[in-house]
Amino acid sequence: MKKIIAINASPRTSWNTGTLIREAAKGAESEGAEVKVYDLYQSEKFTGCISCFGCKLPEHQGVCVCKDGLTPILDDIRSADGLIIGTPNYLGDVSAGFRALYERLIFQSLTYKTEPRSYNERRVPVLFIMTSNAAEDFYAQIGYGALTVI
Repeated sequence: MKKIIAINASPRTSWNTGTLIREAAKGAESEGAEVKVYDLYQSEKFTGCISCFGCKLPEHQGVCVCKDGLTPILDDIRSADGLIIGTPNYLGDVSAGFRALYERLIFQSLTYKTEPRSYNERRVPVLFIMTSNAAEDFYAQIGYGALTVI
């Protein structure tokens, strides 16, 4: 059975982002996946990466050593077969909670070496959902059309 982690990185648990995350989770469950849903802003207190480099030490390679509300989420993502994550669009960017999770998730896997380039044992497919409560034609008026997603 596939294990999917779904994360709502919006402070609103049942608005646009939360609704889409839960619907995507239902779709995964309907295909036989085991799904665990997190509402990030309901987690215990957490921070972004503090650049302590503990995750680069031989005894912790690829595992964030900062223990807070993100620890169980990062552990679950590490053992997942897929990740669904959503955030509202705040000021043309992701939410602060999403950014904190992203920093911790990515930095722990970086090696700063030619080989291996990553401490991840395998790739985890990601479905990224970003919501906004604006009409699509509004984006061009405020310059969002010039933004590039990498």
